[in-house]
Amino acid sequence: MSVGTRLQAVGAHIYAKLQDFYAKLQDFALRSTATAAIEFAMVLPVMLTAYIGSVEVGGGVTADRKLASLSLTLANLTARYNLNQGIQDSDINGVFNASAAVLSPYDYTKAGMVITSFVFDSGVANPPNAYVVWSDATGPGAVAMTPSCTNAIPTTIVPANLRTQGGSVILGQANFPYHPPIGYVVTGTVNLSEVNFMVPRYKPSIARTNSSTGKTYSTCVGSSLAP
Repeated sequence: MSVGTRLQAVGAHIYAKLQDFYAKLQDFALRSTATAAIEFAMVLPVMLTAYIGSVEVGGGVTADRKLASLSLTLANLTARYNLNQGIQDSDINGVFNASAAVLSPYDYTKAGMVITSFVFDSGVANPPNAYVVWSDATGPGAVAMTPSCTNAIPTTIVPANLRTQGGSVILGQANFPYHPPIGYVVTGTVNLSEVNFMVPRYKPSIARTNSSTGKTYSTCVGSSLAP
């Protein structure tokens, strides 16, 4: 048999196989199982996107709830301070460290935390004016507020319904950059932030001892900070 004849035979054999494969493919496409497979292939990307999205959004919601608990813990632990002396640097650091554990399993070293004590005057203003007596911050993006008995704090920071004449509140603030584990649906960084207020439990206001000057301040008298 010549080479040409052999090639013709091989070509005919391949052609026959292709025809057989095409016939089987047509038959497969007509079957209900094939229809289901095609439908599944079309729906699968949508299902995967929805699933990944739910995982990423769910993780963000969980992180935000933990951040809310963190800010509440900051305010709550500080508001419970009941020693005669002003709260010290070591006490504040202890509050920061203890509160940060609430954020687990997320990386608490990426969280910014702020504790601020506000006092309200006893004047005729309604609501009373709010002033910063002391403020401490730690972590990325955390900025302490500047103590002042002359610069009134707006109600956007301390709501009017929390203000009582001659009273005070402790503010706990926390921020955290949430990075989705996959980053397919929710991309980039979502900057989360939460705040919580607590009224001091045992004292009209919480005193803070300045580590640099050794002076202790707990309130405002006129336009000056006072013990």
